[in-house]
Amino acid sequence: MRLKLKFIQRELIGKVKSFLTRPEFLSIVGPRQSGKTTFLGILKEFLISELGVAEGLVQTITFEDRRLLLQFEEDPVAFVQSYRRDDKEGALYLMIDEFQYAQDGGQKLKLIYDTVSRIKIIITGSSSLDIKAKVGKFMVGRMLNFGLYPFDFCEYLRAKNKRLEALYAEKNALLLRWLWDGQKADFDSGRDIFCEELSSEFERFCIWGGYPAVALAQSEEERKKVLSDIFNNYILKDIKTLLELATERNLFLLAQYLATQVGSVVVYQNLGQASGLAYRNLKKHLAILEETFVCNTLRPFFKNRQKELSKNPKIFFMDMGFRNHLVENINGLQKRSDAGAVIENTCFIRLKELFEGIDKINFWRTKAGAEVDFVLHTGGGVIPLEIKYANFSSAKTPRGLTSFIASFNPARALVLTRDFWGSAIVKDTQVLFAPVYYL
Repeated sequence: MRLKLKFIQRELIGKVKSFLTRPEFLSIVGPRQSGKTTFLGILKEFLISELGVAEGLVQTITFEDRRLLLQFEEDPVAFVQSYRRDDKEGALYLMIDEFQYAQDGGQKLKLIYDTVSRIKIIITGSSSLDIKAKVGKFMVGRMLNFGLYPFDFCEYLRAKNKRLEALYAEKNALLLRWLWDGQKADFDSGRDIFCEELSSEFERFCIWGGYPAVALAQSEEERKKVLSDIFNNYILKDIKTLLELATERNLFLLAQYLATQVGSVVVYQNLGQASGLAYRNLKKHLAILEETFVCNTLRPFFKNRQKELSKNPKIFFMDMGFRNHLVENINGLQKRSDAGAVIENTCFIRLKELFEGIDKINFWRTKAGAEVDFVLHTGGGVIPLEIKYANFSSAKTPRGLTSFIASFNPARALVLTRDFWGSAIVKDTQVLFAPVYYL
């Protein structure tokens, strides 16, 4: 399987490549089985073929090899120097997989950065707590952080259908230019002619998620087995390292309950009852789910910043296959009572990827019941985004979105549909309608 994974180009390479010749070290974090090891292989190939780095100057190791880990912990400077054969050679690129196993790893990286010349270290890890907190605090100004998550829909299509990937890429570029820069979206109003093909793949992606091994599996039984192994691997490897804060049973009960509440506002009392955890311990367990890339929180939108922080968030999962495995439901959308929540969560994952390190995302809900799925912060303004996974025949603005426009008068708004391109003007707001699979 790994031999196949290396041929699927990841979008992250485009974000990382301009930083490969800078002095800062790089960290790449993400959940287990998201393709970090494979990505290091892609990165090595890029360094050699595109940047002209000598093959001997690009070395990849893993700290799952305890012999190498102990050598690094004993004398980190001598360890990294051992990979340079000649002091007259160019810069050494040392890529270290599973760096979270290193004791005092941040301090050791700082020592290397400050004392060893012509070396670029790239680390990966599956726990943001270990990498960002334990490493980051020592490497401020010395390390740049990137996230590598399961396949997004573009990468999924790249693995499945090159023709559909090309169709997606064209319309996605148009939509993102409108989203980021406000450029006019040039499209033919009406039903998207590629809807049946793309929505079919999109719905399959919504059910099985984007873990590379799952996406590349050849049968449903194989996909089920891979998802089960990923879940068990997460429990056995990531959670075991954080047991001072968690117990497996409580964490499983919490994750399983959260999986049934996707898209709903969190009620902490209900979470505590479902998981058997007191409030303080509950918050610690929720933090573990975030730090190991299982879940992520979405806070409500308020003009008053203090209100935003004090109101209860929504919880979304970072891979839909993982979530659907938890609820033991891998049926298609037509047979699901939670189809709307599945689509909303899938869109959240994509928005989280698009907005990572740039701006923030919220949701909006009033006491009167008006709501908008997402509020995107771009360039100082906001763009409300509503998902209506239905077949549209005209550009009819949803009621909750109309309420948001009346309250905040944004310049632009977005409605994601199942099949429809269109536009409307509501008050002074330009509303764009686009098929959700092009996001």
